[in-house]
Amino acid sequence: MKKIIVTAIAFILCADYVFSQSRTYVEESFYPDPQNFRGIAWGQRISDIQGLKGIGIVDFTRYGDVFSETSKQHVLYFMKEWKGEGYINEKENFKIGYAVADEIIYLFWKDRFFGVVIEALGSVNRDEMEKALIAWLGSITNIVRTSTGHTVIWERKSVRIILDFKRTALARGQDVKLYIISREMESRFIGF
Repeated sequence: MKKIIVTAIAFILCADYVFSQSRTYVEESFYPDPQNFRGIAWGQRISDIQGLKGIGIVDFTRYGDVFSETSKQHVLYFMKEWKGEGYINEKENFKIGYAVADEIIYLFWKDRFFGVVIEALGSVNRDEMEKALIAWLGSITNIVRTSTGHTVIWERKSVRIILDFKRTALARGQDVKLYIISREMESRFIGF
């Protein structure tokens, strides 16, 4: 009897291990975890990267509407305290899937790659960016809808991706913003 119980327990433990390993593999295959953006690894030093031109400190206060919307503050909190440098690639490919970005700013904090901010105009670009992000990252983690737009969020082990769209009557300004932020650099930034 003891032999049967020991065998059953061993079988259950082995089965649990095998199934947990396949579950991890399935999660990783369905939810990719990007380790870089366009070949620049998260946390990589600016001195190791060629082709970027400094544009100075990026001031997120120009995105004032983000701070006034309570529903978005929990995903964009780092912007209020941001004191990092911005860089652009003068030979940038502005295509993201079928979307065309107007601006791609590489963010560095303490000379290490923190993330990117991508801006575009119009709902067509927003839709195409979302399709490209779903193809790249898989399922969306969360959607925050407001009366003036919506925010789509992908949470992965290494990155937080936020696609923010603000509806405007005439689309006069940059109404699509995509933030791709390294979670490791984000935790260093907030002090963890």
